[in-house]
Amino acid sequence: MKERIKERAFSSPILSAISASLFAVVIFSVPELFSVKEDVLFVLNIVCRAVAAVLALVLAKICGFKLFNKPKTTVSAILLFVLGLLVCINNFPVIGFITGDVRLLNNSEIVKYLCYCAAIGVAEELVFRGLVMPLCGFKLKDKPRAAFWTVAVSAAIFSFCHLFNIFSAGVAPTLLQVGYTFLTGCLFGAVYLFTENIIFPILLHFIYDVGGLVFTEPFGIATGNMWDAYTVIITAVLGVITAAVFAVKLWNYKTVEKSRD
Repeated sequence: MKERIKERAFSSPILSAISASLFAVVIFSVPELFSVKEDVLFVLNIVCRAVAAVLALVLAKICGFKLFNKPKTTVSAILLFVLGLLVCINNFPVIGFITGDVRLLNNSEIVKYLCYCAAIGVAEELVFRGLVMPLCGFKLKDKPRAAFWTVAVSAAIFSFCHLFNIFSAGVAPTLLQVGYTFLTGCLFGAVYLFTENIIFPILLHFIYDVGGLVFTEPFGIATGNMWDAYTVIITAVLGVITAAVFAVKLWNYKTVEKSRD
């Protein structure tokens, strides 16, 4: 059975990656089928994400993907992780809280909120970076700039899966989400590639969601406007610097990393 799964996965790796992604989306969407109380819905979300995470781990193990290697501590790995960490922290309305433009609403929901963000980060990283990305890498391993395209293609699959939010969030917010999830997918993928340990993109994803979902229902953790002038400027500058560094590092991965680090 295991050999058959492995054979099918590697016979059509991109199709397998897309299939695994869509299956994960289905699992993630199960709680939306029920009209239940918020506490029950919260539990359903955690359970469904846990199921997706376990399945991804099992499939990754069958395929021979090692997700928890000893972390690489090269200059490039540290640099990309630190830049990624700054991007994720910046997604939190730090300046808004300092200036009073953003304020907390419901302290009693913070623990549940953090658990929810953790569940999202763990499940999505195990699926998209732990399973989908290595499958894409297997398909593209003999192509020029394989690392660059592996991260880009897996990030594109990750962002494409967010298109299904169009039914609940509307067209404009969904298209915006598709755009920034491609960028964050590239960020998480590059960090995973350079550190070789899935814990690091999971941590970044968790931090990013803690900041990015703080205004969303059903938790209602905070209210206000985080997009003050300072935040916009910092986000733009940090985004350009990070994108440039990540693009160069990925583009030169084979030559630079093997010769310098």
